[in-house]
Amino acid sequence: TQYGDNHMAKGKQTNKHQKSWLSQLLFTLSLIFLAFGLFQLGWAVWPTLRDAVQIVIREGVLPGAPAEKAYESLAEYMLSLSWPIWFRAGQTENIQLAMIEAEALNDPQTTGREGQIVILEPVMTNLTLTPPGRIQTNLAAGKELDLVWDVEGEEAGEYQGKVYVAFGFYDDALDEVVPVPVAVLDINTRIVSLWGLGVNLVIWLGFMGLVLWGALFVLGRLAQGH
Repeated sequence: TQYGDNHMAKGKQTNKHQKSWLSQLLFTLSLIFLAFGLFQLGWAVWPTLRDAVQIVIREGVLPGAPAEKAYESLAEYMLSLSWPIWFRAGQTENIQLAMIEAEALNDPQTTGREGQIVILEPVMTNLTLTPPGRIQTNLAAGKELDLVWDVEGEEAGEYQGKVYVAFGFYDDALDEVVPVPVAVLDINTRIVSLWGLGVNLVIWLGFMGLVLWGALFVLGRLAQGH
């Protein structure tokens, strides 16, 4: 009958409207999860910025040497230090130090004298440094010293630190190496977090957002097609 046909037609229209509404909802949710995932992954991989300082250590008697000792820098050195201005909670960054004779920059074949004992110690309160503690090494004539410390932290906030640089001189009377301060370099860095989460969890949530975006998009297409 005409009434039955009209009733069936209205039922089909209602069913079609419901499917259209469901597919639009699924598409909208998929876009939300896509934006959520891309935002978190973008935050996690955005490159950090670095700061740096360079100083010159003059050849000759060191200002920090005891008055009765003529402890000298054997050459003029260029010392450079770089570190992250900021990095993410749970991320591993690094502090880089390089030291080379100023003369060796112009003449890489500089040789012919004894090496300079260099003592270095980075200190970063409440952050983990690898390797920890003091490092003592011998910088041969014409060679470059390159050191890297990994730095990690879990809590967001501002952090200050220092890198202590000294030259070592063997004292026969004491039968030990005596450190003479050369420089103290300041480090200021900041750890950031996203909603208090570490970077690894943020990356995982970002990938989960992309997975949910894909799943909801497919479900939306299926709802639209039936």
